[in-house]
Amino acid sequence: MSIKFRTLCSGSGGNSALLWTGSSGVLIDFAPGCQRDCRAVLHGVKQHAAVAAVLVTHAHGDHINRNSLKVLKEEGIKVLCHPEVCRQIKERHGGEYSGIIEPFEGTLAIAGLKVVQAPVEHSPRCYTSAFIVTAGKYKVSLFTDLSRFTQEHVALAADSDLLALEANHDLELLKIYGHPGSEFHMSNMRTAEFLHGICARGSRQPGTVVLGHLSEDCNRAHLPVKEIEDFFGRNNFPVRFKTHVAPRSVPGPVLTIK
Repeated sequence: MSIKFRTLCSGSGGNSALLWTGSSGVLIDFAPGCQRDCRAVLHGVKQHAAVAAVLVTHAHGDHINRNSLKVLKEEGIKVLCHPEVCRQIKERHGGEYSGIIEPFEGTLAIAGLKVVQAPVEHSPRCYTSAFIVTAGKYKVSLFTDLSRFTQEHVALAADSDLLALEANHDLELLKIYGHPGSEFHMSNMRTAEFLHGICARGSRQPGTVVLGHLSEDCNRAHLPVKEIEDFFGRNNFPVRFKTHVAPRSVPGPVLTIK
């Protein structure tokens, strides 16, 4: 058995990824754009796997919104999330989509996957979760939006086979261009520190690291990769994983853990 992962879009314009094993899987967030874009992305996803549900990290519109909820309702696909995220989605978008939104706490078993949530700090008044997903001996950790990490997060993500981490902005570009709200997201430097902590804590490094949610103005695809290499180098720590930067508006490659 193998686990496969593919980013579908990544950034302030919309976020979604597919995680699957065998013939079924889950979407991590779903906000590709207009309703036409949502339907087109779902059509492409179905070429890989049947979607059992969407796991939503938080209620911001670049992760779930009225367009995506409408299309999910048409398709009969459930939205699963922490009870507080559930409440905030309904608060933002009304009760029209209540029938497809279901809360969960603790451990969720779905589509051959075991999912555990972990709270992370993101923006005020917006409850946000990271997801730790396992299938057999394989482990995937997804930290999509956060302003800081804790040692508990490091421990949870240690010994993952695949890590999906936010690398939102470069500190020097942020000084030049500025971007309101960047304080609620991880800088490249902070992501490098988080990743180093995870690798140092575990018995092995991940095979694959996916970097996402890059700011259009305040980041460039090569910068978080270089930041990680430099940080590991300064700490005399080898880089043994392959790094992928999620494309902004098109699907990334299919990454297989086996």
